[in-house]
Amino acid sequence: MRKGIPLLLSLLVFGAARSEAAAQASCEDSNAHLNAGADALAGFQGTGPEAFKRYRGAALLAARETGGPVPSPSCLLRRYTLVRYGESMVRDLQEMIGFRTFATEGKENWGAPEFVRQREWLEKKARALGFDFKGYDGRVEEITLPGPAPILALLTHGDVQDVAGQQWSSPPWEARLVGDKMVGRGTEDDKGPIVASLYAMAALRDSGWTRNSTVRLLIANGEESSWAEIPYYLERAPMPDHTLGIDAAYPVTHAQKGYGVITFRAAPVAEPRAGAWRVVKMSGGSGLSIIAERGEALLAPAGEAKDPTAALADLSRLAAEWAAAHPPAKLTVSREGESLKVLAEGRGGHSSVPASGHNALGDLTAFLSTLDLRMDAWGALAAFTGIALGTETDGRSLGIAHRDAAMGDLTVSLGFLQEEGGVPVAKINIRAPKGITREEIEKKLAERAAAFEGRAGAAVAAKVDSLGSSHYVAPEGELVANLLAAWEEVTGQPGRPIAIGGGTQARLFKGGVDFGPALSMEDYRGHGTDEYLTVDELHRIAELTVAALWRLVGASK
Repeated sequence: MRKGIPLLLSLLVFGAARSEAAAQASCEDSNAHLNAGADALAGFQGTGPEAFKRYRGAALLAARETGGPVPSPSCLLRRYTLVRYGESMVRDLQEMIGFRTFATEGKENWGAPEFVRQREWLEKKARALGFDFKGYDGRVEEITLPGPAPILALLTHGDVQDVAGQQWSSPPWEARLVGDKMVGRGTEDDKGPIVASLYAMAALRDSGWTRNSTVRLLIANGEESSWAEIPYYLERAPMPDHTLGIDAAYPVTHAQKGYGVITFRAAPVAEPRAGAWRVVKMSGGSGLSIIAERGEALLAPAGEAKDPTAALADLSRLAAEWAAAHPPAKLTVSREGESLKVLAEGRGGHSSVPASGHNALGDLTAFLSTLDLRMDAWGALAAFTGIALGTETDGRSLGIAHRDAAMGDLTVSLGFLQEEGGVPVAKINIRAPKGITREEIEKKLAERAAAFEGRAGAAVAAKVDSLGSSHYVAPEGELVANLLAAWEEVTGQPGRPIAIGGGTQARLFKGGVDFGPALSMEDYRGHGTDEYLTVDELHRIAELTVAALWRLVGASK
């Protein structure tokens, strides 16, 4: 039962009901009437419910006067969301990007000043829009549109990745408009979805239409680091009946690979095998979920003394030849003190989607493994990593390549080259589909490490530090079906459920799936340099979200 219909338009209720009961013309066919609603809101300063009443009344009156198709409730909600709140979304996202809510090693996010500032901003914004707000000790913020007992959760996160080691063309904490792009850390992952969801809920509330569920926007504050906040929340709040994450890709993400970490650790070598080059040190990486866009190694000529100028020329030639044979690799060699520095430059992206970037550490180690290296600890790590992994992203040379028909290929991404306790270490992010076990992976790693030791006379331990389980929700369920219908309604394109390599917190909720925000994970910008959303993309997320909400909680759908 809808509320708030102007008396003079009460006769149009039948027409609106008819539009819900039967397949109607698309929103484009009602454009003129919807535009009449938009015109009625020009300069209007009233409340949200008053604004929707005015908008809906003008749109229905235009339909009555022209005899054209009556806009469906979903069309009214979708267009109203953008007309009423489109500009606010842009302003609010720019404000949210200003909160530098990334994790600091050794400290919890929950009480950090930037997280507190963002939490206070969210509470003020939620209450101004008429929602209930509840915080869970800084772990999760809960914004509620009350309704009957079933709970539909919109799951997002307010923490972001740091930008250390990345070269941005626009300030990452300002979300400046560069053309039609809002460039800033968190625009896509995941503050844009927070803002879009907030205003989709506001539009649904403004309509006054009866809902059959409570809607809750959950904003987690440890998704990029600990994942400790969701179990904390679920110990203190009821499990939602349906959970819709907005942290992956459209049309519907129903399956996720398992997230894991593999470590290569080089052992000290008492009598290293001689070589023409000695690796003094390697370094690079800014996060296991981030494709490294920069890495470097310090090398020194080993054995017989070599003229520094000749050594620089030789190494520069070798690096240039290797890079030319492996585009788009970029390697440069320069002098640094008594050593030579090999700098590898790539392109950042999300490690779960290797095609979204280009791994500089992969190039670096693959090139180094072609040199005649002294087989001390650093040399062994460089050689083993370059041979067993290098530029590959499927784990083929490690012996762990695997494909699942529903989830796709196993992927690997070299995340860090560093020193831990005086020991050279490489850390690799793995995304494993169902069908391969930790034991199988460990067996193959051990075989590769043993074979390398037999050839090189140096030991590198390869160990699986962690490997989470995969997540799968049957695509035939009501939730997936409704989301696919919302996708097709808004975009005009049919969709099918997809699987991703990334791990989202939807997997922590019973039957949780993701609905956006990216059009595809291959073009996912989260974690990368110059992350951005266009204004149209932000509005599309809001439009898709409100269309999904109406299908899922509209009492008379």
